[in-house]
Amino acid sequence: MITPRKPILLALAVIAVLGGGAFAWSSSRPAAQQASADKAKVPERPLELIAAELHTVKPRSLVDTVRFTGTTQPIDQTIVKARVAGRLAEVLVREGDKVTKGQVLARFEATELQAKVNERQSAVDAARADARWTTRDRADKEQLASRNIVSQSAADQARSAAESRTSMVAVAEAQLDVARKNLADAEVKAPFDGVVGERIANQGESLPIDGKILALLDTSHVEIAAQMPAADVVRLRVGLAAIATLEGFGDKPFNGRITRISPTTQAGSRSIPVYVEILDRDEGLRGGLFGMGKVTIAETERAFAVPAAAMRKDDAGSFVLAVVDGALARKPVEMVRTWLRGELVEVNGLEEGQLIIAAPLPGLKAGQRVKTVETH
Repeated sequence: MITPRKPILLALAVIAVLGGGAFAWSSSRPAAQQASADKAKVPERPLELIAAELHTVKPRSLVDTVRFTGTTQPIDQTIVKARVAGRLAEVLVREGDKVTKGQVLARFEATELQAKVNERQSAVDAARADARWTTRDRADKEQLASRNIVSQSAADQARSAAESRTSMVAVAEAQLDVARKNLADAEVKAPFDGVVGERIANQGESLPIDGKILALLDTSHVEIAAQMPAADVVRLRVGLAAIATLEGFGDKPFNGRITRISPTTQAGSRSIPVYVEILDRDEGLRGGLFGMGKVTIAETERAFAVPAAAMRKDDAGSFVLAVVDGALARKPVEMVRTWLRGELVEVNGLEEGQLIIAAPLPGLKAGQRVKTVETH
């Protein structure tokens, strides 16, 4: 009788084990579901932002400038040349001498030139005498022809001779004017106020017409010849104001303006010459001084400008992300222009005091929770 009871007990034991496992599995399932639900209820952690990644919108004055460097050169400079051929009797100035407009700088020997004037004067006197005689003869012949004493042909010949002699007077007078001008040009005069830069010819030398005598410079009126890259030159135009400092004058500012921009680049450097006239006159100015300065391209007052990295764009247009009540909000903006070589963008559509994202942080979107943290 004992032997048949063992299978029954074994079967009961198996049933008990299976029942306990099923109870344990059924008991653990609601707990797992509850844990998953609790996890879903945990709020999203806000993105932490530091001050360097943010920008507070406020009105500001903006100035866009282009800087330049170069060397000074006189605006008015010339080589004084001979207007007549001849021998220099004297040269009255040397390098560094200051001269005024009209001052005599040199003289040529004038003996031959004076003789030519006298000769031409005599020719004028003779032509005038002939003209007077032919004029009287014309009058006499015309009067006699009116009385039929002489033929009309004789009167016409007298008239023609008188007109020819009158023309000869005009020719002789023109030749006299040329001779007098040559005599006057024997005195070489300064065309403007300046300083003698170089004495090229000396007393006793024979020079042809246009022979070089002196180099004359107006050093009180100079310009800076600057070599500038094309990227800067395209933003410039003639007439823009400039401020410059010059070697030897410390921090003294000189007012200037752009007067010329070369239409071509320099071979090799690919730079473009730009000429800035110094408007302030100073006797201490010289050619060859190193100068540096800046040209104001544009300026504005109370403009709203944001860092270029703050600008974003999507299918709807340009916008920035502003921090509003702890979350990001999309703020549409209209671009006006860029400043400081593209570092700042002037925009419309923002209000003073708004806090925006200024760093190029990818993946940000409107509605995302954020908070600011302080760094030490």
